[in-house]
Amino acid sequence: GSRASPPDHVADAPDSAEGRASARVPSVEPEVRNLRPSQTRLVVLRGNSASGKTSIAVELQQAMGHGTANVGQDHFRRVVLREHEVPGGDNIGLIAHTVRYCRDLGYHVILEGMLRASRYREMLRELVDEHPGRTHLFYLDVTLDETLRRHQGRPMSAVVPPERLRDWYQASDLLALPGEVVLDGALSIDETIRRIRQTVGPLPSMTSGDGRFF
Repeated sequence: GSRASPPDHVADAPDSAEGRASARVPSVEPEVRNLRPSQTRLVVLRGNSASGKTSIAVELQQAMGHGTANVGQDHFRRVVLREHEVPGGDNIGLIAHTVRYCRDLGYHVILEGMLRASRYREMLRELVDEHPGRTHLFYLDVTLDETLRRHQGRPMSAVVPPERLRDWYQASDLLALPGEVVLDGALSIDETIRRIRQTVGPLPSMTSGDGRFF
């Protein structure tokens, strides 16, 4: 596509004290009824379990404005299909179809999940290559110790023991695709969103004047 990916880099500077207001930089472009697919952005947010990607995706969806779809791997695999994480799983095609559907409607798309490189790289490569707008790939780099610490405070810890989390963990599970950005997992959610928004830049959003969005 006609995308322009950001340069490879590792965002590892010390966290700042800026809050959510700094992450929600208003778009300098006007709202429109529908975006053309070439105007849309595809943002892929990956990381190990407990890396914060789901919480970041929710906040980022709000920051990017109306007309941003949040596609979560776990929802499609675990809730919709009740499918285990297996090679060639049915969720791979379902996720890709959903991203394309939202894109063709003129939505920006955030795709978040563990999305292991060994099983999802080819699907993600296809989505990036065919996307008519700009694409952005982010990987949340969180250490195993920090992953285990965060897991203790999650409801899932009651059913997923630390031993299983250790088995799931894969260090630096990068896609090795052009433009992939590694974000320091020690950063706060606010600072992570600020850096993502800085990389994505200003973008148009759909108008909410007709009341279709909340």
